[in-house]
Amino acid sequence: MALNSKRKDYSLLIISSSEQFNIAIKKILPGGTFSAIETRKSASAAKRELLERHYDVIIINAPLPDEFGVDFVMDIQDRHNSGILVAVPGEVFDTVTDRTIDYGVIVVPKPVKLAMVERGVRLLIAVQNRLRSNEKKIKSLEDKITEIRFVARAKLMLIQNGMDEEEAERYIIKQAMDGGVRKSVVAEEIIENGGIKS
Repeated sequence: MALNSKRKDYSLLIISSSEQFNIAIKKILPGGTFSAIETRKSASAAKRELLERHYDVIIINAPLPDEFGVDFVMDIQDRHNSGILVAVPGEVFDTVTDRTIDYGVIVVPKPVKLAMVERGVRLLIAVQNRLRSNEKKIKSLEDKITEIRFVARAKLMLIQNGMDEEEAERYIIKQAMDGGVRKSVVAEEIIENGGIKS
């Protein structure tokens, strides 16, 4: 089943010392879904890469040459907002799953069934979509709160300069409409000028 996503600008980091694993994973990812796909062969190389940029999805083929990978997975979860899928030997699958499941990490046993990885990646992208959507909503709310704060402060200054509350509100709205700007911009100018907008 092909990966279907609305956005096509995801980034993927594959951390694996096995070129065969890397090639197999890349084959199940449809073109156009990821704007960047990088591979690193060890946890230390991946740590350096993660200092440089954010990845939406990280796939880890454990064990890694320089560590098993579970502590590394937990470290990534603590420091980054990435979706993580880790492939582990079948004999430690239950142990690793028990340790990571509460952190939202998807664990698949090896030998890897590519269909399971593909579904896991689709799930991680869906989660990333929700995170992005929530981040936009939070930013919008923060902007509204900032605007309310600026406008309230500017209205108070206008009232102190002789306007009543309704006049101050109308003044700010009219100035914003006339200037084609947000009320917060007018409010900032009023605050900077200590009263009436110049």
